[in-house]
Amino acid sequence: QILAFYLVFYSLLIAFWIGCLAIFLSTLDDKVPRYYGKGTIIGVNPGVGYQPWLLDDPDSTLIRFNLRDKSSYQKYIDALDKYLSKYSNLTATRKCVGNQSNAQLFVNGSVKSGHPQNDNLIKSCRFELTTFNAAGCGKNANYGFPEGKPCIILTLNRLIGWMPIDYAPDSVPEIIKERYKPNFVTLKCDGTSDIDKEHLGKVTYIPEAGIDGKYYPYAVMPNYQQPFAMIKFENLPRNKIVLVECRAYAQNVQIDITSKLGMVNFELMIEDIEPEKPIDKSR
Repeated sequence: QILAFYLVFYSLLIAFWIGCLAIFLSTLDDKVPRYYGKGTIIGVNPGVGYQPWLLDDPDSTLIRFNLRDKSSYQKYIDALDKYLSKYSNLTATRKCVGNQSNAQLFVNGSVKSGHPQNDNLIKSCRFELTTFNAAGCGKNANYGFPEGKPCIILTLNRLIGWMPIDYAPDSVPEIIKERYKPNFVTLKCDGTSDIDKEHLGKVTYIPEAGIDGKYYPYAVMPNYQQPFAMIKFENLPRNKIVLVECRAYAQNVQIDITSKLGMVNFELMIEDIEPEKPIDKSR
């Protein structure tokens, strides 16, 4: 009798917990977390990332290559090729023109239900690469590395539900005022010290206004294409290391030097020296 009691008791207990778990799982959205934004681990302030970033040396922020040694910069070209290859997949994407944006995918904070093949308005905005190719920052130009004019990709970390908020006309930071456009996240790169600023030289932003806000907000959806901008360093000095700091600007992007929110740091060094010849061990 005792054995039968415990058998029934634990069976009912297990059934109760399975029922509770089933009810809980039925309330979850597989595209948007229950809690996100301010006061959560996800947060509301995006960080900034860059490419090329080498998987075999993940802790290094130094982009260093020799103009006379193709093998020294081929690894960066390969990394950018791999990163950009996903943009050739146009499945479940749409060309967004005018006022069209990813915001059309959301209803009451959740992604619209349906299938992208049947409903064009639940396809994410397609991110075009033609602008970068035209500026000499595309695959056809090897991203400027052979010329010593490297193009660096800058992205914002993916935050579900986040969208850039425009500055009021009288509150646009002076440092970006000439390039700022509403509904864009404007980027600004500079040297970290006075010497670095002097050595940095001309910097070209592609697009000039930064990252277009029509590709936000991010959500888990088929083939979401993360937007980015490219920074072309036109005349870096040879054989000198330059410390670079890039910041993102929008009304709701907080720049914090301590936590590195809203900014990213990396180093550039372009060498122009004769590569060392391999030692002939046969002699």
